[in-house]
Amino acid sequence: MIRNHRLFARLPLILGLFLLPGAAGAQELYTYTIGVFGGSFDADPGDSLTNTGWQVDLGVVTQSRTHLVLRTGRLALDQDERFGSLSNAELKYVTLGGQYSSRQDFYESGIYVALGGYRLEGIRPSGRDSRDTSLGLAVGVTGELPIKRWLGVQAEISGHYIDFDEANIFAMAHGGLVFHF
Repeated sequence: MIRNHRLFARLPLILGLFLLPGAAGAQELYTYTIGVFGGSFDADPGDSLTNTGWQVDLGVVTQSRTHLVLRTGRLALDQDERFGSLSNAELKYVTLGGQYSSRQDFYESGIYVALGGYRLEGIRPSGRDSRDTSLGLAVGVTGELPIKRWLGVQAEISGHYIDFDEANIFAMAHGGLVFHF
């Protein structure tokens, strides 16, 4: 009888050892991600995807396939022409949101939703500086091709809604490298 109690006491430990490799396999192979991107952008009103800029992503794994990502960037808007009533317009932004990913055979895809702070700067026709700051919402999709366990090539397409006087909708496309550690 004492022998049976010992066996039942050890049974959860033995079952736990069998389940441990499955639980460990479900976790990410990294905790942090840094991404560096260049891109092309458009806005409404806007006329092309010739606006250039950069973006840096800082991500942390919160659960398996779920990341909290801070994105910050800057883009130049219609440098050769006017952007609405502004010349030399520039958009700076910081967003924070959840990104959910799914692993496929040879790539990883993801979607994200983020809230952000945006600043639109430029020069008015009168020659005075203009600065408009607003909160906004970003929604995007990502796709990553892993090169090594710690390195990948990632592309991202996103849409941003911001309540500015000059424009409300911005579309962005980025490509670059991501580093996992």
